[in-house]
Amino acid sequence: MKQITRKTQFTLSPLTLALASLTVFTSPFSYAEDDGNDIEHVVISGARIEQNLADVAGSVTVVTEEQIERQLITNLNTMFRYDPSISVEGNGAQAQGITVRGVGGNRLVYIKDGRRTNDGYAGGGSLLVGRGYFDSYSIKQVEVAKGAASSLYGSDGLGGIVVISTKDPLDYLNDDKQHLAFSTAYQGQSDQTELNVTGATYIGEWATSAVLGYQKGHEVQNFAETLPGYDSDSHSALLKTYKQLDQESSLKFTFDYYQQELEQVISAGRSSTENQDTSWAISADYHSTAQTTWYDSWQSQLYFSRYEQDSDQIRAVRRSTSLDFNDYRFEQDIIGLRNVFSKKLDNGDYQHQLVYGLDYDYYDTLRPRYKTRIAADGSTEFTNQPQKAFPGANTTLAGVFVQDTIEVKDTGLSLIAGARFDYYSLEAKNNDFFNTADLEDYNETAVSPKLAAIYDITENLSVYGQYVSGFKIPPHDQAYQSHGVEPFYQILPNNDLEAEESDSFELGFRANYDDFRLTANAFYSEFDNFIETALVRTEATFIPGVTKSIFQYQNVDKTEIKGLELDGEYWFNDNLSVAASAAYADGENKDTNQALTSISPLNGNIRVNYDISDWQFTAAWRLAKRMTDLPTDRQGNDLATTAGYGLVDLFVRYQLDNWQLDLAVTNAFDKDYTPYTSVAGQAADADLSQFSQPGRNVSAQVSYTF
Repeated sequence: MKQITRKTQFTLSPLTLALASLTVFTSPFSYAEDDGNDIEHVVISGARIEQNLADVAGSVTVVTEEQIERQLITNLNTMFRYDPSISVEGNGAQAQGITVRGVGGNRLVYIKDGRRTNDGYAGGGSLLVGRGYFDSYSIKQVEVAKGAASSLYGSDGLGGIVVISTKDPLDYLNDDKQHLAFSTAYQGQSDQTELNVTGATYIGEWATSAVLGYQKGHEVQNFAETLPGYDSDSHSALLKTYKQLDQESSLKFTFDYYQQELEQVISAGRSSTENQDTSWAISADYHSTAQTTWYDSWQSQLYFSRYEQDSDQIRAVRRSTSLDFNDYRFEQDIIGLRNVFSKKLDNGDYQHQLVYGLDYDYYDTLRPRYKTRIAADGSTEFTNQPQKAFPGANTTLAGVFVQDTIEVKDTGLSLIAGARFDYYSLEAKNNDFFNTADLEDYNETAVSPKLAAIYDITENLSVYGQYVSGFKIPPHDQAYQSHGVEPFYQILPNNDLEAEESDSFELGFRANYDDFRLTANAFYSEFDNFIETALVRTEATFIPGVTKSIFQYQNVDKTEIKGLELDGEYWFNDNLSVAASAAYADGENKDTNQALTSISPLNGNIRVNYDISDWQFTAAWRLAKRMTDLPTDRQGNDLATTAGYGLVDLFVRYQLDNWQLDLAVTNAFDKDYTPYTSVAGQAADADLSQFSQPGRNVSAQVSYTF
């Protein structure tokens, strides 16, 4: 058992001048100018209990319900377009994945209403299939804590956490007995229409809410509108019921359901795909605020979730008139248990806010693949032939954690110390299709510490610093992957994979006055044993001029990412404010001295907000510099880059009695642009037009609350 310790040039001048002119207002990212300058955001990502954002020793992006409505946010891609430190691959009905400060995929923990969401798996390019499917309409708040988070959340907290919180029945009811609202919307990028119905009432002593949604849309096109089309339909239901058992305890049950169907026809009868992604979860939450010797608050959750992807594909066989009918699936069940306790202790000159608890999660993962081949004359060559991918796996994650926030009274100093001990195991399922001798079990432990401090210079100024560690266990598909396409390539399993580890350091400054806020930070992260694909060898094949490539997931010894982030806002008066954000990052594989393809170039945005009477207006200018720090090919030639760009988005809200209208025009001047991260690693002479983003589009939403 192993112990883990710890090509149009967009010149720099316009972007730099535009952002520098507002850096006196800048910071990372409470990103909530829409809510006014007197709102203190409450987050749970910093300590697993509610605390003010200003008390978190680290950078946290907060996206509120207000912003989701005003910016007509429908998915991950649109949710983070004004946080320059976060990039998102995939759009519309595609799988979507977040990259935070150059770290993404399964290296981020996704938490929804307290429970872990399903894993994803590599789906080609930089897409991670299996994540990013959700309905945004019922979301109350999204938090992204940047940097390692394993001291609180365990494995996958290598690069940060994404916490999604949906609204509870009391959020709708407040002091009312009933609540009913309708909303209809149109999203221009994907030509999507949607309808949502929300209802809440008391059933006996149970406060109960239901949110039902339906969306119908199409693909998100590139600028030239040359991508293959598809149709998508999705359905969602979020049901919650809550009861106050007594003055000190409550019970809540949740049922969360989402299904999306996608159909794409490239060539009728010869090339098509039908995907169905279904996720559902049930959970029971108990909360007690009884004052005991051991805790002031106890939160407990038991949950079960299931994710299923069913992909039916028709593909013409290469150099043949036969057709393959592929049945590809991904299935994952998770059973989880949470117990989080908090206790305040006053010890003379010190006040302690103690948080401790335990987590247990068990994953049952399958990825069956079957193929049926039909000859041109209609005869069947074979039926439901199993195809190699990986044999399935059982994953166990168990951890105990403690974090103490120590306020040194009358000094303005708070110290934070925490640690987590984790045990995890990974076991391949018995499968006659695979050589089990090549698939050894993993049984490992990890210790993840955290040290941080916040110092209040004045009531309005503070500085903070933190060190946190992260780790990620070798995922099932990378450890046990064993498949290929003969005679072109083969992927070998690797029983020697080590857990990925990270050490992150961050220093930050915050200012919060009546008429402006300012935050700036610098961060440095070092990653050990990063898992990447490596070409092991090549072999001659029976086809002249064609060699077979043998790949394997292997550890990279050391990778580094560092950067600066700025965000802030200035209020001229109660009606007018200007906000700005900027992010710079640099990442390098220290083994090869190559630039990382997950790093975005210098980018940022400026947002002007004006409210008057029943109207609210926002104009946003998104800017990105041309990426110049490029990886190279085997001959030393730079790989692909993209031009810098500047985009304008416009938002309008009108409220009249119980009616609310939101309008958005994105890329208002119809610019042709391509984010660097969508083409990073491509050959410099490749045709990159498919990766360009949509031109001008208009979206709208109308809602009515009874």
